Amino acid sequence: MMASISRTVLNSSLLRLSLVRTSTSYTSVAFNSNIKANNKAIQNQYFPVALTGPTTLKLLLSTSKHSKQQLRNYSCLNKPLVSQYTNPNQHNSMAPLKNRRFISSKEITKNMTLYTNTPFKSEVDSNTLEFKQPTGNPLVLMMAWLMAKQKHLKKYAEIYTDLGFDVMVVHITPWQLLWPTKGSQVVAAETLKFLENNKSYAPILVHGFSVGAYEMGEIMLQMSRDMERYTPILDRVICQVWDSAADITEIPIGVPKSIFPKNQSMQNALRNYTLYHLKTFHNQATIHYMRSSQMFHSTLLKQPALFFVSDNDLIGPPSSNQAVRENWERANVKVTFKCWKHSLHAGHFLKHREEYLDILFKHLEDTGVLETIGVKTRAKL
Repeated sequence: MMASISRTVLNSSLLRLSLVRTSTSYTSVAFNSNIKANNKAIQNQYFPVALTGPTTLKLLLSTSKHSKQQLRNYSCLNKPLVSQYTNPNQHNSMAPLKNRRFISSKEITKNMTLYTNTPFKSEVDSNTLEFKQPTGNPLVLMMAWLMAKQKHLKKYAEIYTDLGFDVMVVHITPWQLLWPTKGSQVVAAETLKFLENNKSYAPILVHGFSVGAYEMGEIMLQMSRDMERYTPILDRVICQVWDSAADITEIPIGVPKSIFPKNQSMQNALRNYTLYHLKTFHNQATIHYMRSSQMFHSTLLKQPALFFVSDNDLIGPPSSNQAVRENWERANVKVTFKCWKHSLHAGHFLKHREEYLDILFKHLEDTGVLETIGVKTRAKL
């Protein structure tokens, strides 16, 4: 089977898709409570094919010119967002301007992009990631899904920049997901550095998608090793939103679908490699996914949370998100849970736009976010 796939790929005009750096692509993960059993199940599913590490992975991620258009992000958000909210207190600089469409972006690192509602002019210290001239706005820490394009993440960012937030999008590449110690954990450290050295960013709202839950688990693991140092960051968080959060058990499903959404043969090949990777590189990769999952379930974030899921989502199924919900509620975390029968992974906003916004802003009202940033009244959606 592997030889057949190799011949098919090598006989075509190859388009190299490097996992080392994909500037506009990324994922996200949330996690099942029975971690040890899940990990054993994954290992038992190991597909006995002659796959060999990096060489095979590069081969699987090379595709012909006819497959080039299949490499897309998993959530297609194409409708323009019109600001729905008004503020009677016009003197508040953080209040949203009706129908404001301006949004500025600034790459802070290769894995962090800042969106603001005014041109970003501050110098950024390359070592500390500190802004020399703070914007004075609250912050949304947005954990992106795998292979997400910035033009689609921008649609979500606009929801918040219209309210006066700055939005820091954190994303990881497939390579960084597969090799945590040299990838996702480095990004987690950079994220903490940014939050620690930009203390003016308060309050902080966390909004994560898919594998972004895994990355948040990595961030919290690093926090847990020095709570005295990082508790001030946790205290600045006001609420959290999790959209299509994915579990470790869904990595073999989510990664192939994110990279080859329309090519079933390539999905199958990459899924086989992913299972091989989880079994072979247990100490280098799988054990880190398990620890992140355990941390996400126990969580350092005790602020109210909103979950968006759907019954037909194989990557972030309701069952794994429900397990997180139950653990959090036992820890006295208030959870709001919205499950659609049919929707799109990391695309609920596209599929159920008005309902998504209504539930989201109800969450922001109930948690005091809108009042905190000066938005007292909102129009009907």
